[in-house]
Amino acid sequence: MTETTPTELATNGAENYPETLRITVGSVESMVDAAVAQLDGDGPAEEAVRAFDSVADIRQLLTDRRLELMRSIMTAPPDSISDLADRLGRNYSDVHGDVEVLADHDIVYFDTDGRAKRPVIPYERVRVDIEVVADADSEHAAIS
Repeated sequence: MTETTPTELATNGAENYPETLRITVGSVESMVDAAVAQLDGDGPAEEAVRAFDSVADIRQLLTDRRLELMRSIMTAPPDSISDLADRLGRNYSDVHGDVEVLADHDIVYFDTDGRAKRPVIPYERVRVDIEVVADADSEHAAIS
């Protein structure tokens, strides 16, 4: 494996990632606090967290096609992006674009061997966590 970049699978391998990736809406400060709390605990983190500013940002990222792509990678990691495109019956450039977007958000990583880039998702599950709470200033519900 070559030098690790943000989208490459860490040299310690997928088995050292948390079982769960939680995608949620939240502030950077709350995510930093959660990360510090996990670092203070014993053993590996229970989950990795990716926080977004709004529900709209999550909706824009997790399209039906990208969710299908994620499920396919998690079920049986493909040998390459071409293999994934063939499996999904989709155009290579569209699948490549979706994989890159998910990699930019640290959801998909790459296991590299020479020029080959094998997309992997090192988590057993991905959970989307959106909390709906009552607005304290009105009778309308707000999404946070």
